[in-house]
Amino acid sequence: MVIEIAGSAKVFNLTESRALVPLVKKITLEHHRALQPIQYRLDRMLSNDPRRAVIERGFEREVGAWQGKIHRLGLVTVGLWEVEFSVGAEGALSWRYPELELSCFRETGSMVRNKLNDYIEEYDPDWALT
Repeated sequence: MVIEIAGSAKVFNLTESRALVPLVKKITLEHHRALQPIQYRLDRMLSNDPRRAVIERGFEREVGAWQGKIHRLGLVTVGLWEVEFSVGAEGALSWRYPELELSCFRETGSMVRNKLNDYIEEYDPDWALT
């Protein structure tokens, strides 16, 4: 789950990740708010409404803009409003809107988000050292 950015792998430690979370939250909130009126319109349209395709493209553009900003930070989007900070081969720190802080960890190859503090306490990983 290591990302290549400008030819070098972007891997974070816990301190770097926590420092970046406020910016990730700000970006995500901005796009979440922009998406609300689009989602509202889609929710009230029939699935066969000919105008739906245009509105869906607007939805996709907004999500794509959010993903682009997140990716430029060296992060991975794993779902709508869910972001991961790679820590290397072990896995990634996981944040999902509207969580207040970075509090989950996902091991490589797992779909389960574990409590970050529990993982650190059990495995004492190098990336958690401050």
